[in-house]
Order: sequence, then structure tokens, then C-alpha cells
Amino acid sequence: MMPNRLSTVLLGVCVFLLLAGQVATADEPLARITVEAGKHTRIDTPVFIALDGIRYSELALYEIKGSKRTGVAKQIERGNPPLLWWIMYGTTPAGGKRIYELVEGRSFVERSVLILTEKNDSFLEIQTRGSKILRYNHAPVPPPEGESPLFTRSAFIHPLWSPSGDVLTNIHPPDHIHHLGIWMPWTHTKFQGKDVDFWNLKEGQGTVRFVKFLNTTNGQGPVYGGFQAEHDHVALKTDQGEKVVLKEVWDVRVFNVGGPEEGYWLLDFISTQRCVADSPLYQIEYHYGGFGFRAAAEWKGENAAYLTSEGKTRKDGHGTRARWCDTSGAINGKWAGVTHMSHPDNFRHPEPMRIWPEFENNVFFNWAPSQLGDWVMEPGKDYIFRYRLYVHEGKVNVADSERVWQDFGEPPKVTLDVAPWAETTVLFDGKDFAHWTQANGQPVKWQIVDGAMRDPALREAKIVPGSGSIVTKQEFRDFKLHIEFKTPQLAANVKGQARGNSGVYLQRRYEIQILDSFGLPPKDNECGSLYTVKAPDKNVCKQPGEWQSYDITFHAARFEGQGKNAKKVKNARITVWQNGVLIHSDVEIPNKTGAGQPEGPEPGPILLQEHGSEVMFRNIRIVPLDEEQG
Repeated sequence: MMPNRLSTVLLGVCVFLLLAGQVATADEPLARITVEAGKHTRIDTPVFIALDGIRYSELALYEIKGSKRTGVAKQIERGNPPLLWWIMYGTTPAGGKRIYELVEGRSFVERSVLILTEKNDSFLEIQTRGSKILRYNHAPVPPPEGESPLFTRSAFIHPLWSPSGDVLTNIHPPDHIHHLGIWMPWTHTKFQGKDVDFWNLKEGQGTVRFVKFLNTTNGQGPVYGGFQAEHDHVALKTDQGEKVVLKEVWDVRVFNVGGPEEGYWLLDFISTQRCVADSPLYQIEYHYGGFGFRAAAEWKGENAAYLTSEGKTRKDGHGTRARWCDTSGAINGKWAGVTHMSHPDNFRHPEPMRIWPEFENNVFFNWAPSQLGDWVMEPGKDYIFRYRLYVHEGKVNVADSERVWQDFGEPPKVTLDVAPWAETTVLFDGKDFAHWTQANGQPVKWQIVDGAMRDPALREAKIVPGSGSIVTKQEFRDFKLHIEFKTPQLAANVKGQARGNSGVYLQRRYEIQILDSFGLPPKDNECGSLYTVKAPDKNVCKQPGEWQSYDITFHAARFEGQGKNAKKVKNARITVWQNGVLIHSDVEIPNKTGAGQPEGPEPGPILLQEHGSEVMFRNIRIVPLDEEQG
């Protein structure tokens, strides 16, 4: 039967051709990332870091080498927190380190798509530049004619291709009709007192079925491409009929390293399994069951070989434990292989293995934790099995397989140093008024002028008298706000509230006064005051013409109900530091101040007041807070 119309989806393994010598913008880094190779040399190593505490719209990643910043292709994996992935290309010697910076904005890189998936009603296939890598079969695949329909199965990988194009897997071989390329069922189990064999299928006790795709990378980035798929492990003969015992999620990804030119693929296989029944699934000691690999029919006899990380081979490897095991063979005289790698976090690592020892037999490999005795999969608990496959041309090179396992099992140390303002929204950085409007909703009429040394990063916003106040487009509830301001130098006969008057209105309700109050006693209408409510604890104003700062922590008033029925149950609270000195410490604000708008349960914008003076502003940043933060 021909597959339905193909829906071609660009997947996330792309390459970015870096523009040589491109230097990053002058934007302040959100974070610095350090990657330490540790005791192993690293070559083209995938790495990742959790983006804890970083808010962003777009991110650019740069590698820092001396004074030069070079754009690096990166990919963000959705989650909580999201994960930032990239490839540490080239060689990093043991003991070495690489330095990167994260900047908000786009990378200076040029995209060229290298990996494509074709998804139809039967399978999802990943390929690169015309070379196929693997096919995941999500539709049921029937067995050869004359075999029992119980052997019909979905949710497995076949074919897996070598970089030169040979098919390295096999399905439905005559000696074991139930073998399916790369697959992961359990064999000797008990559920609710009955034997359930999810592996062998012939007795009709159990099976595994594809349910749905949870995610594909769909062109999201240049580091890897792949999919997440949900499977059901089904007991077919319970007292209640068919029953789903395990929910499983496969996360399969192919990294953008190697390729036909380099002679290898690198892919990760993660199976997360949870018992979703009320009763546990009992795993009984047995010599096989779990992650399985059935190799091409040509791999047998003198055309096949096994080698484990502990030096074991076909004749003595079965039942032993290892970090990795290479299976290889020749097709038409050309050798290729797959090194199967187990992660140190896996159950019973180093894992025991099922290896067929007979010289004339075909190649079959299985990570088999049940060889070490009975164990139980408890309801509601996740069991995670992590494997990496190094698919290579030629016979096994022990040094290469060991190096790739070290990247997997003993990866580089990656640390993230978040900049103090990495969580902020930059409301004004000298570029434009993109975050602001006039208070009447019209475009901002204030000026942007050059600052000290004519540095674009130090450009300033200047009030145009008579133009009106400005407000943020975004509204805020609880937050930390940093703002810098400078009052103008005026003639000596200009006095009182005419001397550089402005204000910062929080939620457009509560004003922190700005004024030239240098050398004056603190009052509730002078600089730093909660206008008409409370004077600052001390007057720390600088002279006019000097830059000053407010660092404000604000917690909004709390209300029960909405609209006209809203009732205030807690006053707003504020802490203010002026020029690094505490002038208000967790002060309650009983009501709106001066010309502020009425209190209410809704969030509100930041308003900068135009009051007839050419006050300047720069470096305005805000960090929204969760309710429990202070």
C-alpha cells in the first residue's frame, strides 16, 4: 500500500555557516558559560546547560576567544527550565576550557538546512543531504505472509543506515520473527499474577503500540533533529481484557556532527517508562529483555564481531557487564558498526548484556538489566533508560568509541554565570522608545541625545518640556526597578518645585519624586520622597548635572474581588535605595499619591512625569517578581 501524501517537515539539525570574524553587538551579556573539558580530550562534543533564571525573547550565543566573539549555532529545548544545546566543535584538550556568552538578540550566522524529515502515515524518516539516517515506524507493520498477525508491531526503528548508505538493521528474520531493528519491550514479567511477555508476541500475552507524537524538532535549530513518541505497553489477557501497563516515551535525536564525510552518525535514545496501572509490573530474572538491536542479515560468521568496553568478544561477552559494546559486520566486503553506550545513571549500570556467542549466528545485542535478578516497576514512578549510538564506518576503533562514551558518560562540566540583570526587561537602553508611549497613547515626543563619549550604549532620554509624560506599554504588578536620572543645572533664581521636577510613578499610582534637592533637609515633596506621603529617611541627592539612581522593590496592594466590588486587604509596600543608600525600607503606601490614578487590583505601567524641566533618563530596567519574592 502506497503511503499517503508526504508532509515534509524541516527538522532541527541544520548547520549555521558562521560569518568569519563577526563580532557581537555591544549588548550586555545575559550570562557567561564556561565549558571545562575535564580529564578527557573532547572532539565535536554536544553540550547543554539549563537556562535557569534567564528571561529572553531571542538569544544569541558567542564563543569568546581573546577580544573576538564568534557566533555559535545553538538550539533551545523547551521545558522548565529550557535547555540550551550547542556543539563544541573542534578539539578541546584535556584540562582545557571554552568560554561563551549569551546575548539577547539574533546570532550573526547564516543558515543552511542539512537535515530533513519526511513524515507520512507510516513512518518518520531523518536524513541529511540526501543520506538517510533512520526511519521510525509509527504505523503497524505486518509480518511476512503466512505468519501470525500477533507479530504485527509499531513503534520501532528500521532501517538504521550507515553513513555510506548500507542498512544495518533487520526485521522479521526467519529465526526470530518478532525481532524489529531497534526496539525495547520486556520479556519475562508478571502483572496481576499472570505472565506477560511483551517481547516474543507469539503467545499473545502482550505487545507495544505507538500512540502519538509528542514533539518533533520542526526546524527549531541547528544542533539536533528528532522526535518524541508515546507508546503503550499492553497486557492482552488480563481479567479485564486488554490493559495498558506501561506508558513509554521515546526521545530520539540525531546530533549535527559527523556525517558521510566524517564517517559516523551520533544519536541519543532515551526511553522513559511509567507503570500506569494500579498494580506494579514485576520483572523476573531473565537473560534478555529491554533495549534490543538486530543487525543486518549479512552480519554473521567471519563477517561479524562484538567488542565490549571491558575487552570481551562474541565468545565470552554474554552475561558480562560493560559501559559500551560495539557490534559490527561487513556487507559486500565493507565494514560498519554501531557502538551501543549505556549511561552511568541507568538502572544496574554497568549493564549486563545479551550477546549471541555462536560464531555462525547473526548479530543480536541487548542491554538486559533483568539478568541481575528480579525487580519491580512501581505505579507512578518513572524509569529512565539512556543510550547513545555511535554509528561508524569500518571496524571498531576502541579509542574513538571510548572518547564518544566519555562525552556521554563523563561529559564536560558546563557552568552558567547569570549576569545580575539577566532576568530583566530593558525598558530603555539608549536605542529607542520601543517600550513606551505618551500618556495619551501617542508616539513619544521626548528626545534621545548622545551621552558621555558619544557611546551609543550611553544615549539618554531627555524630557521635552510641554510634550507630556510617557508610560510603559507593559503593565506590572510586583517588580524590581532600576532607573537612572539627572536633573538639569538651572539659574539660582529658579527655586522650589521648578528645579528639575519629574517623578517615577509606579503602576501610574505612586510617585517617587525627582527634584534638585541637593543639600536640603528631607521632606515629603523633595527628591526621594513618596510624594506627600513620606520623606526619605535621609537626603542623599547629588548636585544637578550628576547621574543618580533609584533601585526600587515594589509589591502592589492586594485586593479581593474585581471591579467595583474589589476590596483592598493589604497596602502596597516599597523599598527604595537612592544612589546606593537605603531611603525607604519596606514602607506601606496607604493610598495613591498626588496625581496618581486610583488604586485597584489591576497591574499598571511605569510613568515618567513631564513637569516642565529637561530631566534626563537612562538605563531603565525592570524585573517582574513572583509573589513570594522580595
